[in-house]
Amino acid sequence: MREFLFGDDAGSATSLDAAVVLLLMLFLLASTLSIAAMNIAYGFAMVLWIAGMVYKRKWNIPRTPFDYFLLAYVAAETLSTIFAYNKSQSLLIMYRRVTLLPIIYIVFAHMRSRRVLKLFLAAFILSVLAAAVWSLRDVALHLNEYITFSRRSNVLQMYMTAGGMMMFGLLLLLPFVVHPKTPPQLRWIAVVAMIPIGLNLLFTFTRSSWLGFLTGAVVIAAMRTKKMILPLAAIVLAVVLLASPEMQERMSSIFNPYHPNNVSRLHMWETGLRIFAGNPIVGVGDIGIEQVWKTYADPAWEAWGHLHNNLLMWLVTLGVVGFTVLVGLFVAAWRFAARTERRVREDWFAGSLVLGALAVMAGFHVNGLFEWNFGDSEIIMVMWAILGMTLSAGRLAAERLASNENEHG
Repeated sequence: MREFLFGDDAGSATSLDAAVVLLLMLFLLASTLSIAAMNIAYGFAMVLWIAGMVYKRKWNIPRTPFDYFLLAYVAAETLSTIFAYNKSQSLLIMYRRVTLLPIIYIVFAHMRSRRVLKLFLAAFILSVLAAAVWSLRDVALHLNEYITFSRRSNVLQMYMTAGGMMMFGLLLLLPFVVHPKTPPQLRWIAVVAMIPIGLNLLFTFTRSSWLGFLTGAVVIAAMRTKKMILPLAAIVLAVVLLASPEMQERMSSIFNPYHPNNVSRLHMWETGLRIFAGNPIVGVGDIGIEQVWKTYADPAWEAWGHLHNNLLMWLVTLGVVGFTVLVGLFVAAWRFAARTERRVREDWFAGSLVLGALAVMAGFHVNGLFEWNFGDSEIIMVMWAILGMTLSAGRLAAERLASNENEHG
């Protein structure tokens, strides 16, 4: 098993390393199917990772370009908790957020071969595809309800989470479709897989995920080939024209500030700005916003537990300190991925994977302008895993380049 997973690096890998890789694959296979299985697989992977370091007596935490940002984020969460309105709740939520960060390092430390990286990506795509196919079974059984927007695809997950996962899957597959060196058979597999995933994204009726996908697709077009803009626009136009009146109304509501859903979001955001103005430095703590809502909101406005916007939630819960750190973290992640993509773009696998990661980041942040997806455990766990995969792709590309330079002396 070690030889199969790690190839030339198998000699330095242990059975614990192989077990961690298998658990990470299970972690992603479960990502759209069971949050409990996802957390259990991740928990065991982290335990074995620590056990491996103890066994080898070696610190297996690779350095990344984001280390200081991640440490600063932990510090910002701690500082916010100290001054939180509800310290016990803030401490619990901080614990949940902080214990997800090692996903980046566990993935980076164990994705030592191209084969493992392919298996890891395939595990997530299979999970998204399985969830999409299973959910479309419900669409087929209740088609009229879906067409009239009286039912949303949420068979295995809440529709917002499902929309985010479908968006991730599509954006990771699309670069393989447009890369000129992708093996033809794999290109067609990617195209076929995108059909049920795309349909399920449509039937989640999650507008922010629709916008996130379109944003990520534009990133791919801008960095790979602008020729895909025309067929993408044609597909979007066909979907709009063939949609039922109820579905068309849902689509047009994206641009209607007077739509009831949009009005409620505007109320949330106005309240969020008031809360931030009253707690600008370290925020109110990583807590449910309903605990401070009555103090700052208009009495006529419905109370909400979060503000459906990542940037506002960072400002409100962590203040300027945490907001600055998190923006810096994601800017650093984007810059690293963009540099890596320029180095590996000719490689059909690594180039497509890293470009997909860039598109996912863009989609995640556009989605996060209208949803609290940073606070969605399934979404952010996969986001951290994709960041770890990007780091691994960059390292493997650097190792391959160094090997080629040595061979040519």
